[in-house]
Amino acid sequence: MFLRSRVVNSNLLKSVLVNCRRHYNECPVNSWNPDIDSAGGFSCTGSVNDGSALILGVYPDENYAITQTICLTKAAALFNHNIHGKLVELLKASGPLPNIGEFRVFPKLDAMFSLVAVVGLGDNNIGYVKKEQRDEAKENIRKAVGIACRYFQGLEVNKIFVEGFEDPESAAEGAFLSLWENQHLRAPDKQNVKIPDVVMYGDCDWKKWRIGVEKAEAQNFARKLMETPANLMTPRAFAYNVVQALCKTSVNVTLRGETWLKEHNMNAFLANTKGSPQPPFLLEMTYNGCDPAIPPIILVGKGITFNSGGLCLKSCKEMKHMRGDMQGAAVVVATFKALANLGLPINVRGLIPLGENMPGGTAARPRDIVKSTSGKSILISPRDFNGSLMLADTLCYAQQFKPKYVVTLATLSKEVQTAFDLTTSGIYTQNEKLWQLLKTSSVHSGDRLWKLPMWNMYEREVKDFTCADLSILSKYFRRGISATTTALLNQFVCKPNWALIDTYGTLFEDGRTSYIKKGMSGRPTRTMVEFLGQLAYPPREMLEQSGSNEEEGS
Repeated sequence: MFLRSRVVNSNLLKSVLVNCRRHYNECPVNSWNPDIDSAGGFSCTGSVNDGSALILGVYPDENYAITQTICLTKAAALFNHNIHGKLVELLKASGPLPNIGEFRVFPKLDAMFSLVAVVGLGDNNIGYVKKEQRDEAKENIRKAVGIACRYFQGLEVNKIFVEGFEDPESAAEGAFLSLWENQHLRAPDKQNVKIPDVVMYGDCDWKKWRIGVEKAEAQNFARKLMETPANLMTPRAFAYNVVQALCKTSVNVTLRGETWLKEHNMNAFLANTKGSPQPPFLLEMTYNGCDPAIPPIILVGKGITFNSGGLCLKSCKEMKHMRGDMQGAAVVVATFKALANLGLPINVRGLIPLGENMPGGTAARPRDIVKSTSGKSILISPRDFNGSLMLADTLCYAQQFKPKYVVTLATLSKEVQTAFDLTTSGIYTQNEKLWQLLKTSSVHSGDRLWKLPMWNMYEREVKDFTCADLSILSKYFRRGISATTTALLNQFVCKPNWALIDTYGTLFEDGRTSYIKKGMSGRPTRTMVEFLGQLAYPPREMLEQSGSNEEEGS
């Protein structure tokens, strides 16, 4: 069972070389690898048969029918040796080897485990696949572990032992993500889905396993926030949940109320929320993991706890998932939770504008004009506008901290979901280095990102109005809502160190991902944690590239 252990910040920046079995020159640099104190905290062994199950791996061979050769993982091979080859005998007797999404379960192979599952891991030589824009080896491990864990959860086993599959981080992610269940609002005696303990088995790499656990638990926390009904997750309730989650960590939380917003002339923010009786807030989180003088990374998450569309009311079908319109806010909070637990040596500030977009009598009307905190006037277009007003004022406020990078996460437009289905988040940025960092992080996490254009024509179209400086939508009122909203928000950023991730495409899961159950996804939490980890512990390749750039500049 996982117990929290402390991260020891190291001055030595370690690089993690690409696994030797992957032969892809295009594979991005591997995940960051901080030094973690492994004294205590985990258990690799058990002593009694207490309803425990074990998950091991096998690589299917196309020529298996001819060669009858079985390629087990290291842990599986050792287990097979300890039980005198019984595992291989049973695999041969059970027919074709399991492929991705398949597994074989054998009872009573060992006195320590009631059940042993052997999961198929796919191609042994696969790694980063450019066409898929992710590391397929990592994704295969998550899928395999997730399927087996959900099977054992259905059997109500007490404890699941999971081998590392040569990538303990991905194995931990698959296990903990797959077992999470949305039942926190049910009475204790009605919470009928048992969550078994998960323990790493075999050659224990504490550091990578710990990172995977923290990433998965952070995403599960984001899922919990997003799944909570809007009547129980008002802006005030959201802030309370954040304080409760972070009060015992090193994160400082400050809540700015409506009076503060008025004093700072955040009129656009207030216009976005004044149709609801629920008061708006600006939630500010600060984490200093290194010298406070070092410029921070700023994460901005849209926190509309329910988006009805305002006076331009959404349809009932569109409102079905609008309790999760605060996905960006949930992801930012969850990222801070993992950040503090891992103790990353980096400065990060989180800004979350909180409010409801409701059709009250005081709601902002189409064609209203409001003046933002920057002094620029904004025309409110006649549509169910999506939080861009509150984000505009928040981005303007963020500039005073002189950040190194600013990353905004928001559900902007269903057009991204229409284009990519439920598989991908769109990203807008003019900073190539920031894009490469986020892309590399998404490759490792499996949360796909696809870069979308920030052409000048979008900027011209949100500026070309005689009645106001800017408009939420293009003057031609076309369908490119995500692109024009990005063009609008870009007017409130001082320098090109900003990226916007439109997460509408990954708002919820429909059940096709084997390690995430149907419901709110909590994506891209693991991508953001990986992104901050890459910045805190730059891989060797990144350091060498940075050094060469400095030499060229001199």
